[in-house]
Amino acid sequence: MTTRRTNLFERIGNMIRGYKGYSLRDEKRNTDKKLRDELSGIIQQSEKTVITHQQQLLKTGEMQLCQEWEIARKSLNTIFSKIKNATYGESSFFSDQQLKETELDEIYKIDLEMSERVHLILKTVDAEINEKMSANFVNQQVREIDSILIKRTNFINQFK
Repeated sequence: MTTRRTNLFERIGNMIRGYKGYSLRDEKRNTDKKLRDELSGIIQQSEKTVITHQQQLLKTGEMQLCQEWEIARKSLNTIFSKIKNATYGESSFFSDQQLKETELDEIYKIDLEMSERVHLILKTVDAEINEKMSANFVNQQVREIDSILIKRTNFINQFK
């Protein structure tokens, strides 16, 4: 593994008391943002799969099943926006209330819990999309993700 050379700003920052911890926390916030971007992308991909399936259902005249999937598609679209725009644990360098690394780790754990649900949705729409139960399962997973996002936001808001 190669080591990256530190630039002038990093060297100056390392001389400032508390900067190194801030830098590590900033790295964790960036990782959290990347994870949420990835999760929202998976949700978007799942929604596209549902749309393709709905088109097939329309061709075969299965309107009831198509309506079930439309409810799931709408909920996927809504949760996509919520994940993409979720509050993140940002605190400025000079802020009185800084999120500590342990608190950022807790936010990341919550995001991983959400990640499990997102991957279940992807697996469901990719593999079991023909069953009516699948649409209900997707809706259930979206409701659970929404609850996780509320838990996440409430946790972060404790520190603002």
